[in-house]
Amino acid sequence: MIMLRLTGVLLAAGLLQASPALAGTSHEVDQLRSDLQSLGGNSAILRKARSMDPNNRARIVQEREVNRNLRFEVAASYGYVAGGDPYTLTDNLGLQLDFHINPRWSIGTRYYQFSNSLSREGNRVAQAVQQNPELTFFDSTDYAKDSFMGTISWYPVYGKLNLFDLRVAQFDMYTLLGYGQIRLASGSAPTLTAGGGVGIWLTQHFSTRFEARWQSYSDRPQSGEARPLDLTLLSLTLGFLL
Repeated sequence: MIMLRLTGVLLAAGLLQASPALAGTSHEVDQLRSDLQSLGGNSAILRKARSMDPNNRARIVQEREVNRNLRFEVAASYGYVAGGDPYTLTDNLGLQLDFHINPRWSIGTRYYQFSNSLSREGNRVAQAVQQNPELTFFDSTDYAKDSFMGTISWYPVYGKLNLFDLRVAQFDMYTLLGYGQIRLASGSAPTLTAGGGVGIWLTQHFSTRFEARWQSYSDRPQSGEARPLDLTLLSLTLGFLL
C-alpha cells in the first residue's frame, strides 16, 4: 500500500512539472496554426509593404497601358459563317470603325462583304437539277451579299497577358449589340446581332480581336415565304488605334 501511494505521488509530481511544457507546446501549435490560416493577412506586414510602394496595387490592377479614351479604331476582319441557307457555304470580309468613348464603352459601324459557294447539299441538288431539268434549284435558296450595321460594345473584364515573355499585352473581354441592313439575292432585310469577344491591345496603336456573334434576319426564297435564319459568325480582326 505504501508503495502504491509513493508511486502515485511521483506520477503526480511528474505531470505537474511537464504541464507547463505541454501548455507551452500547445500554445505554440495553436499560434502556428493561426499564422498559417491568416497567411498574408498580417496587418502590420501589409502596412509596411504598402508604405514602401503605395501605388503598386493600383498600377497592377487598375491602370491601363493602352489609352482608349476618345480614340478611333479602324480594323479589317475575316469571318466564317455557320448556319443560314443550307445550300451555301458563306464567309465574309469586313471593315469596321469604332469610337472608344472610354475603356468601358465604344460605338461603331461595320460593313461586311459576303462570299458564297455551294455546300455539299447544294452540290447534290445542283447535280440533280442537271440530270432533271424539270427540277428548280435556285427557287428554294437565297444568299447574303453584304451588310451594314451600327454597334455598341461594353468591356466589363480587363486583364494583362504575358506574350512568350517578350512583352505584356492588355486585353478586354467585351459584349456587343448591333442592328442594320443585310442585302440578299432576294432584296434587303433588317438584321440584328449580339455577341462578344476578346480584344487584345498589343501597343498604343495595334490591336486584334477574336469574336463570336449571333446574327438573325429573314430571307425570301422565290418558291416560298420569308423564313427566319439564325447564324453564328466567328471572326478575327486586326485593328489600328488612331
